[in-house]
Amino acid sequence: MINKKCLLLIVFLLVLLFAVGCSSSAESEGEGVSPDKAEASPEEESTTETSDANKGGNIPDGFRVTTIGTGSPPIEGGKTWPATLVQYQDKNFIVDCGGGCTHGLAKTGIHPREVSNLLFTHHHVDHNSDFITALIAGWATSNPRTELNLLGTEGTKKKFYDFVIDFYKDDIEYRIKTGYTKADGMTENVNVQDLSGGEEFEIDGVKISTTPVPHSIETIAYKFEAGGQTVVLSGDLKYDEAFIDFTKDADLLVMDGMLAEVKEGDSFYEEFQNIKPQLSSAHLTLEEIGKIAAKADVKQVVLNHLMNGEIDADLTSEIIKEQGYEGKVIVSETLGEYEVEQ
Repeated sequence: MINKKCLLLIVFLLVLLFAVGCSSSAESEGEGVSPDKAEASPEEESTTETSDANKGGNIPDGFRVTTIGTGSPPIEGGKTWPATLVQYQDKNFIVDCGGGCTHGLAKTGIHPREVSNLLFTHHHVDHNSDFITALIAGWATSNPRTELNLLGTEGTKKKFYDFVIDFYKDDIEYRIKTGYTKADGMTENVNVQDLSGGEEFEIDGVKISTTPVPHSIETIAYKFEAGGQTVVLSGDLKYDEAFIDFTKDADLLVMDGMLAEVKEGDSFYEEFQNIKPQLSSAHLTLEEIGKIAAKADVKQVVLNHLMNGEIDADLTSEIIKEQGYEGKVIVSETLGEYEVEQ
């Protein structure tokens, strides 16, 4: 006769076998369903949408501007230094290359090898410090870029490019000798030009114009035109009537926003109030931004080159619009994408 212990053991084994069978059946029913086809929770859907919106690998129909870096020299606030990607369809231009630019570019879905056009508004460290990384990363890689256009203010060639090539001469030659890459796009098939403002030229089917703007050192602004659309990047600047004519009727104007208002109560608020006079000696006030945008009748203003702390977007926009500007005011975000409105 079966004792109670044996009977309990048999019952337990039968229950266990039944449970395993049910689990296997459920897994079989789920086979062939792709993870991206599975129903996502609202939180997962929201995360996916944000991720896709920030991935710039898709090609725009016209102009798109991505603010890779939105900050200024202080790094306590977490913003990386100024760097802006300008895309016209499948053509890419980087304007300024501050710290964090190269890795930020990769986060947009674009590899540095896909950018053959590097432009500088001026040579302050927060605008050019990641140049070496961008230069090497787009060349010492599989399927590297094979040409390079490098343009900027005086010193771009002899003081900057030539210095880097000379300093890393052995490193560059070593990589070429291994057969991993070639001289093209690094020391050959390279166009380096010093600009002073007032130039007009075409690269990759895009017309580019420059104008000098007042800052603490020699600085130029850039205008990109193609397909009936116009994008202007101001660089760092003080108020200048000539810049208004240069910017006239632009579809998108990326402006020096160093004096965008910091939210009251932010840990950086008091410090920002104290350094405003110093900043305004080399950067636009919000009132001046409003006057330029209104007189130039631009459609959208994107404020970049921001200080530490959380920016008070509402107050910043209000001050700019008080000057008579009726267009859209946007406070840039890291990896923020802004397209010319059709």
